[in-house]
Order: sequence, then structure tokens, then C-alpha cells
Amino acid sequence: MTEGGMNVSDLMTKNTRRNWRKLFAGGLIALVVLLLLIATLFLLKLNPDEGNSQTTTTSSITLDEWLWGSLSTKNFNGTWINDDEILYRDESDNLMIYNIENDVSKVLLPMTNPALSSSFDYVLSPDKKYLLLASNYQKFYRHTYLAQYKIVNLATFNETSLSVGNSTTPATLQLATWAPKGNGLIYVYLSNIYYRPEAEIPIDYQITTTGDYGSIYNAVPDWVYEEEVFSSNKALWFSPSGKKMAFGFFNDTKSHLMTIPYYGYPGSLSFQYPSAIPVHYPKSGTVNPTVKLFYVDLEMVSSSRGNNISLVEIQHPPQLSGKERILAAVTFPTENIISATWMNRVQNQAYFQLYNVEKSSYNTALEYIERNGWVEQFEAPHFSKDGNKFLLILPQKQLDHDHWSHLVMVTNMNNNSRTIRALTSGTFVVTEISGWDEENSLVYYLATVADDPAQQHLYRVSTLDENSKPECLSCNVKSENGEKLCLYNEAKLSPSRNRFILTCAGPDVPDVSIYNSDNSTKLLTWESNSRVANVIKEKSRPIVKRFTVRVPGDFDAQVRLLIPPGADLTGAKKYPMLVYVYGGPDSYQVTEKFNVDWGTYLSTNKNIIYAAIDGRGSGLKGNAMLFSGYRNLGTVEIYDQINVTRYIQMNYPFVDKEKTAIWGWSYGGYATGMSLAMDKEGVFKCGMSVAPVTDWALYDSIYTERFMGLPTVADNLGGYEQGQLLNKVDNIKSNSYYLIHGTLDDNVHYQQSLLLAKVLEQKDILFRQQTYTDEDHGILQSRAHLYHSMENFLNDCLIKS
Repeated sequence: MTEGGMNVSDLMTKNTRRNWRKLFAGGLIALVVLLLLIATLFLLKLNPDEGNSQTTTTSSITLDEWLWGSLSTKNFNGTWINDDEILYRDESDNLMIYNIENDVSKVLLPMTNPALSSSFDYVLSPDKKYLLLASNYQKFYRHTYLAQYKIVNLATFNETSLSVGNSTTPATLQLATWAPKGNGLIYVYLSNIYYRPEAEIPIDYQITTTGDYGSIYNAVPDWVYEEEVFSSNKALWFSPSGKKMAFGFFNDTKSHLMTIPYYGYPGSLSFQYPSAIPVHYPKSGTVNPTVKLFYVDLEMVSSSRGNNISLVEIQHPPQLSGKERILAAVTFPTENIISATWMNRVQNQAYFQLYNVEKSSYNTALEYIERNGWVEQFEAPHFSKDGNKFLLILPQKQLDHDHWSHLVMVTNMNNNSRTIRALTSGTFVVTEISGWDEENSLVYYLATVADDPAQQHLYRVSTLDENSKPECLSCNVKSENGEKLCLYNEAKLSPSRNRFILTCAGPDVPDVSIYNSDNSTKLLTWESNSRVANVIKEKSRPIVKRFTVRVPGDFDAQVRLLIPPGADLTGAKKYPMLVYVYGGPDSYQVTEKFNVDWGTYLSTNKNIIYAAIDGRGSGLKGNAMLFSGYRNLGTVEIYDQINVTRYIQMNYPFVDKEKTAIWGWSYGGYATGMSLAMDKEGVFKCGMSVAPVTDWALYDSIYTERFMGLPTVADNLGGYEQGQLLNKVDNIKSNSYYLIHGTLDDNVHYQQSLLLAKVLEQKDILFRQQTYTDEDHGILQSRAHLYHSMENFLNDCLIKS
């Protein structure tokens, strides 16, 4: 589950620019005295540690600048081809290859090429002879889409449309992708898999016949697997040579259908009657899709000209026999070994199974059972080239007696002497394994910093020396757009780990650079984002204040305030505050990452303090805090939003405790409604929920059951009832709540808001409601209206009253 009206000119609060009266008489001495007095008063308004705050003599960030992305920064826009070459598009949208060793860029395909200019995606074949171009994008769900494809011969520039069978018409496909060697292609049409051994020879072999568009899927995920497991439109995995392939099979025929209305285009006779979009959407406690994993030998398919297609089902672990299960991750460690991670339905057990395709034998390399929470192993382990050991992130007990997610190595997987050795330790969290340089026995990874989860750095550690300490590769890197150290970093390693892309993502405007791995020498700046940096320098920026607040269980909630620039922090003037909440399990908002968002606009333009609170249940701070709301969504994470906000009101005199609001989207919309419902002391004056969950029994099974178990008497029906917003609305005051939702939301269904509206109406609680017709969970087409309407609501709640 993820996320995504006042006028900009005169609403919310007055601009903090001062209107100076003209100085007529008084002479030079009087003028100097006056200026000194003003400077003294200004300095007194700032805390000693807030010297980086700015007055509003510079221009404020406007809503349009944020909404339309003029202050958006560029990320790394390339793809590693090999250790020396990067595929990218230049400023003119030409498709280029940059050679790092020679410092030379060459045009692979000019933007003037019609196929490239009409495409939205491109992928180079592994042999670099062909380009696969996707066009005619038709959005399906968050990650899935339909498209048509062209194959461009880069030597002759001949174009071949990817079509099915004897047809010459370009096929509309669910997926098309290169095999990892040569120029063979796999594509999915009407949920069946097709294999083309050579790009320009239109001889295709149909691998599956079981596909039923919308109900039975091969090699592409259904709705719930796309959204909650793979976060991708792919459910297929190649062996290193590309000669073998595994793929997922998802049968939704027994999963309930959710019908989503589509109202169409205003004034069109084609939409006299709304249409209905059926989606197999398993809700908590209902029938999940049946999932299977198959293996096929593509070399045999090709050599037999499609006459010998043998699909081998890879069985689930015996521990899950007779039980509902989830396929979480798949990879080929070697040419003949398939690794599959399976979980039980409620996802507190994970089994890492190895299948030998030559011997048709199985082995459970590792099993992990979490007794106090859930398991999230949706990334396949990183295997050594010989397949005898692997790396993954697992919770490890530390000196504080809590479990923190760390980098571990598993060896001797095929016998009873299996060993698990932690390569990192401490009160921090490893967030990502970036790469494994086996030749030099080094693992690269991203991790937070002990006692500061807001920072993220790139490290490497030896796999040989148990006493070696991790080396931080980004801790001393400075931003190119300021004097600050890079405190939040992201990395992408080259295929052989000889080089890495480092994104200095904050707190200054991000920049992207390429480094040599052996000595961490910077080779070049890929993207400086200097244009945005120069604009930002001329803009007033909020005062950023970050601190912790103790919450029950001896945990520290992380807090960040964006305070209006030039604000009077003495308490002589009070500022309204808006708390932005997400609050979902393992989520976090308070980081050192650079960001320009709605809160930046409100703090710099409307004199509103914008707060974020990561309380219990949030990530990056150890399992005890993470699991504190397990099986009890809607409890501790809500209490912390209320109580920490009260703490801020009582301890920061410049916060107007009579004018504090809360808002959120998706899980944050749920947390907003729950906060208003459970706020018995009037901490929040009003709140805004966008696309909220209101009853966990109405949300999808894989997400909800991971954190709540099953909605049955035998399991956790009481937890579901306790976490329901629909039965807690009595405390929501009239005219204090704004409920917003899109009717085409396939994720959090409009049903959730309609039922909440029904309850509020039956209890005669007045509220404001906004419906966005044919908008999905992101409300992308009506963003301007959305934020103008929320600004208008805030004006009524925090300013006019």
C-alpha cells in the first residue's frame, strides 16, 4: 500500500514579508541605529542552532512549481550495459551509449527515428544488436500495462513489429523482454507465453496454453501479486545463459471479483451507461489465487521447433503442504539450480528452497520463522557464482537485546552443518544489498547509522575476515550543491562491481556521480541538478528541526518539523501546524533525503508548520518497535500520532495548539480518520483523508494478513474489529473532516469511503466529501484540484476560524 483549495495568492496567512514605511527625515545616524535594531531583533528570533534558516526576502515556493515538477530533480537515467558502458538518453532524447573508460558518448539511435520518438520505453538486447521499443502505453494497474513493441536492427535500422502468429498487425502485449544472452525474446499475449529465439526471425513458439486473460496468468502477476509481492509486471526468471526459464502461474478463478465502475467521457454517447471493470481482488480471509512455479528448457523448445515443450512444476516446500502459500521470490543461482522463496499465507514463515533441474531434487536451504511479527523476504537471496552460499538480510539479536535487520551469509546449504554468519552488527538497519564482488570478497550494501535512522550510507564489508569492520564509502562525500555532507545516499553497482553510481540524495539538492570501486575514486559527475540548485538558492526554505520524543515501550519516535522561514520561535507568535501521517507498518518519513513537496509549499508560502512523526510500527529502528502493533493495526501507531503531536504543542511555544490539523493518503488516510476518532483531548482541530482504508476486512489479503492475521474467531477477528474506523466515528466532530477518494481506485476501493460516509451520515456528523470520477489511487489527473481543495479546507479550519 502506497500513496501518491485555497488560492495561492491570498489565503492561509499573510506573507511574512514586511512592509517598510518610507524613511523621510532623521539623517544618517538614525538610519544606522534603526537598521542595527532590526538586525538585533531578527537574530533574537532564531535559536542558536537554527542559523541556517532564511527570511522570506527571497521568493517562496509556489504550488505550481511543486505540482508541475519544475523543482523536481533528475536521478540516474542510465542502465549499466557492462562495467564500461551505460545506455541513456541525452538532453535531446537521443539514445546514447557512454563509454566510461574512453569518456566518449555515441548515438545509438537518434530522436528523429520515428520508432524511438513514439516510444515510452527501450531495452537493448544483450548482444547490443537490437533495440526493443515499447509504444501505445495502456495503463493497467500500478506496475502492469499493455503495449505494442518494435524491434530495431541497430546495424540496418530495419524495424520489425512484434506480432503473434501469422498476423502482421502489431500485437498488444502484457510483457516483452529479452533473454539474458543473444537476442531471444519472451513475450506474453493474452496471458500465454511465447518464445522467439532470434529477434528478426518471426518464428515464435507458444510455451503455455492455459492462460485466460483476466483470470489465469502465466509469467505476469495478477493484481494482488503485482501490488503486494513482486512490485513488477514480470513473473519470470531466466537462467544465467538464458537457456532455461522459470515462471509463475496464477489462477484467480476462485478469487472473488471486485467490480469497479467506469463512467467515461463527459458528453460521449458511448458512455450513456457506465461500464464495469471486473478485478479478481482477494480480500482478507477470502480465497487467494492459486500459485504455482514452472520450469521450461528454452533450448529444447528451440531445437525441437516447438515440438517438445515440457513444463515441469517446481513443488512447494513440504512444510507448506496442505496449506495456502505465497510465492515470494525466485532466481537461478546457477544454470541448473532454481531458488524459490515460499511463505505461508499469513507470512510469518519463509522457506528458501533449491531445486536441481538435472536431478529433479529439492533441498530447503533455510527456513525462517518469525514468532513476534511477520517476514518480508520479497527479494531473492544473492548467490555466489557456484551457488554454494548466499547473502540476505535477516534480523539478528544485538547487545540491546533487540533484533535488527543485518547482512548475513548462509553456507553449507546442502547438509545439516548449515551456517549463518552475520557480516554486520549494531543498532542500525541494513536496507539493501547493492552487490557482491566475489573476486575481492566484498559485499556492498546500504544501511542506516546507529542512533540516526534518518541517514543512509553505502558500505562494503569483507566476507573473509570475521574481524573486519565495514568501510563507509559515502560518509565523507560532500554535496556538489552545498557545503553539507551527503547524509542520504543511494547506489547502483556495475555488473562486475568494478564501478558504482552514487546518488547524494540529501539533505542538499541531489547529485549523481560515478566512482571506481577499488579505491572509491570519483570519475565524473553524471548529473549535478545545478538548474534546480540555482533556483532553490533563490527560494525561501523552511527551517528543518528534527528531534525524538519518547513513546511507550522506551522507544523514540522520530519527528521532523518544517517551520516557516524567518519564523518567530520565541512563542510571541503562534503558527498553525499540519501533521502529515502515513503510519503503515515498516514505513518511515523522517529522513535526510532532499524533498520539495506540499509541506515545503505550505511552510514557505502559507506560514504553516508541517510535521512528520515516525512512531511505533515504523521501520529502521529495530524489530521491537517495528512489531509493536502486530495484529493490532489502528492502535499504537495512532496513539503516537496523537500523543507526540500533543508533546510538540506543549513544548514548542511557537506551535498554535488550537490550530493543529492532520492529513494522510491511503494508510495515512486511515490513520487520519483514526486519529480524529481516538483523539479525546482535542489535539487535532480537523483532518483530511485521501483514499483511506476504513475496514481492514475490505483490503487485500496479502497485505492485511501479513500484519493482522485472519479475520476469523479462531485467529484475530477481535483485532480487525478494534482496528475498524467505521465503528469509531462518534468522536469525529462536525465540520472537522474532509473525505476524498477516486471512484476508479483499484487498490483501496471507493467502497471504503462510501461506507464511512454512510456511517457519518447516519450519525448526523457533518463532513466535507470530494469524489474524483474515474481517478485511481493516485488521483493524478486532478492533482491541482485536489490540492487547491485541501488548501481551501485548511483555510476554513486553521485560518478563518
